[in-house]
Amino acid sequence: MRTYSMLSDHDFELLVADLMGAEDGVVYEAFARGADQGIDLRRLTPGGPDIIQCKHMLGSTYAQLKSAAATEAKRVGALTPRPWRYRFVTSQPLTPLRKTELAKVLVPWINSDDHILGADDLEGLLNRHPEVERAHVKLWLASAAQLDERLHAATWARSHQLHAEIKAWLPRYVENQTFWEARKRLRSERVLVISGPPGIGKTTLARMLLADAAVDGYQPVEVSSDIEEGFEIVNDQEARAFYYDDFLGSTFLQDRLAKNEDKRLTSFMRRCTQSDNNLLVLTTREHILQQAASWYEELDRAGLPMRRFLLELSAYTRFDRARIFYNHIWHSGQASAPIRRALLRNRAYLKIVDHPNYNPRLIEYITGLASRRLDGEIQADYLDFALGILDNPDRIWEHAFERQLDEHCRALLVAVATFGADVVVDDAWRAFESLVSEQGGRPTRNDFRSALRVLDDSFLLSSEKAEHTFINVANPSVQDFVADWLIRNPDQALAAVSGAVFFEQLVWLYRRLEPASQMTEQARTALLDGVRRCFDSDHPGWHDVHVRFGGSATVDHQRQWPYREDRLQFVHDLIAVAGDETLISWFEEKLRTVAEDWRQHHLRDAGRPVRLIRTLRQKGCPVPAVVIEAARDGLGTPTYGYAWSQLAQLRTIAPEAFPPQINERFVADCAEWVNRMLAFPDVIDDIDELNDIRSSALALGVWAHEELHERIATEIAQRPRSGDEPDDEEPARDSPSMSPAAERAAIEALFARLDEEPDEQSL
Repeated sequence: MRTYSMLSDHDFELLVADLMGAEDGVVYEAFARGADQGIDLRRLTPGGPDIIQCKHMLGSTYAQLKSAAATEAKRVGALTPRPWRYRFVTSQPLTPLRKTELAKVLVPWINSDDHILGADDLEGLLNRHPEVERAHVKLWLASAAQLDERLHAATWARSHQLHAEIKAWLPRYVENQTFWEARKRLRSERVLVISGPPGIGKTTLARMLLADAAVDGYQPVEVSSDIEEGFEIVNDQEARAFYYDDFLGSTFLQDRLAKNEDKRLTSFMRRCTQSDNNLLVLTTREHILQQAASWYEELDRAGLPMRRFLLELSAYTRFDRARIFYNHIWHSGQASAPIRRALLRNRAYLKIVDHPNYNPRLIEYITGLASRRLDGEIQADYLDFALGILDNPDRIWEHAFERQLDEHCRALLVAVATFGADVVVDDAWRAFESLVSEQGGRPTRNDFRSALRVLDDSFLLSSEKAEHTFINVANPSVQDFVADWLIRNPDQALAAVSGAVFFEQLVWLYRRLEPASQMTEQARTALLDGVRRCFDSDHPGWHDVHVRFGGSATVDHQRQWPYREDRLQFVHDLIAVAGDETLISWFEEKLRTVAEDWRQHHLRDAGRPVRLIRTLRQKGCPVPAVVIEAARDGLGTPTYGYAWSQLAQLRTIAPEAFPPQINERFVADCAEWVNRMLAFPDVIDDIDELNDIRSSALALGVWAHEELHERIATEIAQRPRSGDEPDDEEPARDSPSMSPAAERAAIEALFARLDEEPDEQSL
C-alpha cells in the first residue's frame, strides 16, 4: 500500500487531479480551499460542473472525516449552477460500509458508492496509471520499496543516515521543473554539478536525484572526504550512483584540493561519463566552482563548469516559493491560530514569499523545522520574527547562541565547528575539554554530555555510522556564524587557537580568521605554537574503506591518515606570512624526518612527496638533496601507473637526483613494466589507466607502442556494459506558465487554507 503521509493537502489534490484526469481522459482544474464552496477540483461541462472533493486526513478519525463530509454537503448545496457530477476522494482507507455511510451523508450529490474513493481505490488507479505516480516525485519516492531496500543495505556506510535525511526532507519538498531538468541532464551526461548560493536547496535536490536513481536500481554511494572513496568501489558492471556533497569545501578551495584531487576527480568524472552504469552528483557553492575552474587547469579542461546545473532563486517561480513556504507550515505542525491569522492579515504571507533574502533554509528555520521550536513569544508576534530572520539571517543563530546557551554549550559548538566535518564523540570531548580549560574552566564528562544534549538537533546533529557516533554542525551556516563570532570576539578566537588539539582545527581557524585580517599577534603566536604541538596529532576526519571479498563487499569506517606532507605545505605557507625564524628551523627538521619515512617506503600516496617538493621549489624554498633522494628511493620500483607517473615527474623536477646509473635502472624497470602491462591488456581497467602507462613511459623515454596503444584503447572502448537503457518514458513535467494575475490568485487560494480549522489542515 502506498503512503500519502509525505503529501500536503495541496500535493494530494494535485495528485488526485492528475489521477482522475488520466482515468477519465480529461483535465481537471485545481482550486484551493477557503471561499470555494466545497470545490477542490472542477471540470466544466455542458450539463454543469464536474466536481471532485478531496479530503487528505490521514491523521484524523473516521468520525472526523464523516463530519467533514457533512460540512461539504452543505457547501455543495449553495453552488450555482448545481454540479453535474460530484465525487468524494480521501486518503483514508474505507470499508464498503463506510462508503455507504458517507454516500448517505452526501445525498443528493452522491448517488453511488462508486463516487466515493478511498486509499484502496487510489491504489488501483495508480496501478493502472503508473505514469501519474512517476510524475509525482514525493509519492513514488515515499512509497518505493526499492528505496528502503537500497538505502537500508548494511553494506554501505552512511546509508541509514541518508535514508533518514531523505525521509525528513521529502514531505516539504516541492517538485518543480528543476528536478526534471536536473534528472534529464544527469541521466544523459552521467555527471552533474549542482551549484548555487548557500541555503538554496542544492543538497536537497542532489539527494532527491540519488533517491530517484536508487529506485531505478542504482546502488547509492555517498563520498565524504575525497573521490578516492569512489575509486575504491567503482565497478562498470554494477549500477552505482555516487554523491559527493560540497566537494570543493564550504569556504576555502585550497582546503579540499590541496592533495591534488583535481586530477583524480576529473579521472573519475571521465570514468562515469564513459560508463552506462555510473552516475555522479556533486554539489558546491557557485563562487567556489568558478574559483576552481580558474585555479585548476585540470578541472577546467574536464569541462567542470559546463557540467554545472546552477540553482538560483530565479529557478523557483513565485508560486514555487509560495508552495515551499506552505508545505513547511503544513508539515511543521506549529501553525497555531495566531500564526495563521498573522499570515492571512493583509496577505502578509506575501512579505515572506517575495522577500529578497528568501531561500529554503531560512524558510525551514522560520517554520520551526530546523533548530528551534516556535515558542509562545514567537507565535504572539510571528510576522516580526519571520521578517526579522529574513532581514538579518545571522539572527538564526545569534539570539540563541548569545542568550540561550551557557559557556559550556558555546565552547562545544565552537570546538565542533573548527573540525569542519564529522567528528567522533571522543575527539569532540578532547577538543571541548581543551578549549574550556584554556578559558579557565575545569570541565567534566557530565558537562560535555549536558552541552551535547542541549545542542543536538539544533546547532549540532549526531548520527550513527558503522558503530561510531559522529557529531557535526546542523548545516554550513552554523560554521559561518561561528567564524563570524570569533572574528568579532578576538579573545575567544585566541582561546580557540590555543586550545586546539588537532592540526586540522588550526588550519580551519587560520583560513577563517586570516582573510578577515582578524588574526591578532597573540593569536598568530598561539598558532605557531599550536603547529608544533599538533603536527603529529591524529587526523579527526573519517572515511569509508570499501573491501571486496569475492562477490561480497564490506565497509570499514576508518580514521583518515594524517598526511604530514599536506601539513608541511600549510606550515610553509604560514612561514611566508609569519616569518618566524624558529619555525623555519623546526620546519626543516620536520621535512627531513618525513623524508626518512619516505625512504623506508612508508608512503600512503605516491604523489604527495612529489607535489610537496615541486611546490617548495616553485616558491623558492631550497629542498635538501637528501629529501629529494628519499622521495626517489621511497617510490622504489613502482607497480602501477600513477606511481610511475609521479616518479617521472620527480625526474623532471629534480634531474640531479637521477645520475646515469640510477636513471638507467629506472628506465629499464619502467620498460619491463610497460611491456608486461601491454601484454595483458585485460588487467588495464580503463582508458585513464592506459593513458597513465603511456605518459609515464613517454616521460622516461621508453615508449614505442603507439599502434598497440590505439588497438588496446579501441578494445577498452568496445568492452560490453550492462547498464540500463535510457528511460524513454520519463514523464514530461513542464509547468504551465501563469500570468501574474493567475499566479497571484493561485497563491491567495493556497494560503486561504490557513483559514480552516486545524483539524482539517493536519494529517
